[in-house]
Amino acid sequence: MANTIKVKRGLDASTNLQVGQQGEPLFATDTERFYIGTGSGRKLINPSGVPASEADKLSTARQISTSGAATGSVMFDGSQSVDIVLTLANSGVTAGTYTKLTVNAKGLVTAAEQITISDVGGLLVGGKLAESLIPALAITEVFVVPSETAMLALTAQTGDVAVRSDEDKSYILQASPASTLSNWVLLRSPGGAVLSVNGMTGAVTVTATHVGLGNVTNESKATMFTSPTFTGTPTAPTPLTEDNSQQLATTAFVKAQGYLDANSIIDGGQV
Repeated sequence: MANTIKVKRGLDASTNLQVGQQGEPLFATDTERFYIGTGSGRKLINPSGVPASEADKLSTARQISTSGAATGSVMFDGSQSVDIVLTLANSGVTAGTYTKLTVNAKGLVTAAEQITISDVGGLLVGGKLAESLIPALAITEVFVVPSETAMLALTAQTGDVAVRSDEDKSYILQASPASTLSNWVLLRSPGGAVLSVNGMTGAVTVTATHVGLGNVTNESKATMFTSPTFTGTPTAPTPLTEDNSQQLATTAFVKAQGYLDANSIIDGGQV
């Protein structure tokens, strides 16, 4: 009959497995740990059998590495945390600033270049963006209204203009809503200034001919009447017969003085 040797066994935390006699083998059935009694306790003799969740470190350090778009490696034995420093693989694109990129499914740039006219040629008409690509722009509308009430009733947008026929003034809407009078700003305009000169408009330079004075010379009063020479038959007002001033004398004034002429008869009278 074969002999049977039984080893003291039980749960690792059980009381009867905490202390063994000197050299007595002890086996924990739940943790699979094997101990040898010391007389006052026990000593673990199979640490390699300890579950990984309770091990201090790996018995043999292992290398952890990455490959592909990024490479790197580090040795790990479980005793402490480690970092893997990754080195990105070159994409083949020269470093620089580009306006056109090619990206793969992983989001990595695989090609880069500058945009050329051929890239946007379909968007241009005559070298300009097609109107269909430009968002609608607000256009200023002009409304002619007969009163303030009509102006405030307008369905107007900012920038629209209301021409008030009742007061001959124009207003522009600077903010919404149009129903608020203070949102309308008076457009200042020049007053009733001259619009044209003798049929001419714009920057007009007027000459004597333009106003019917083609024979007038630009002569000052100081020289105009210095020793003038009259021609033709100039006339002047006839002074009173008794006038004794520096007023010009006309022929009528001279005759009124009673002077003798060539046909006058001097009669000495009788004695």
